[in-house]
Amino acid sequence: MNTATIPATQRLTNSALWYGLLITLLGMATQFLYFLRPSPPISHLLPWINLSVPGIGLFLLVIGLARAFRQPAVYRGKIWGSVLTVIALLLLVGNVFLFRQTRSVPRSAGAPQVGQRFSEFTLPDSTGQPTSLSQLFAASADGSQPKAVLLIFYRGYW
Repeated sequence: MNTATIPATQRLTNSALWYGLLITLLGMATQFLYFLRPSPPISHLLPWINLSVPGIGLFLLVIGLARAFRQPAVYRGKIWGSVLTVIALLLLVGNVFLFRQTRSVPRSAGAPQVGQRFSEFTLPDSTGQPTSLSQLFAASADGSQPKAVLLIFYRGYW
């Protein structure tokens, strides 16, 4: 069948636009992976995943948009494809902006340094029982005394 004779009601679905929309939405959903508290190897890759997935979606949207404008008699999506491409572009620009801004967060001047001695404190442990720093340095049941205590401060996302 000649593509010039295809009626407007029988035009082909522009699958690149649909896949681009789906992947762009998936890219937005990857922002919520931070709340799952992933393991360190994956959490190290999350910012790059958050940048690349919307970029792939935008690339597919551009392909679908080019297809819709080059062959309007065959493929649909000139108007809504244009709108989706602009929205995806704005989302990608926003992701890149936030990515760059989070890298420029200054280090805390008041944060303890590695090897710095801490003053005595008491905090609840994982079971809710109060535990002091001196208890952590006390001799254990086998008679050995710990040489160090590791304190981890989570900056968190909330």
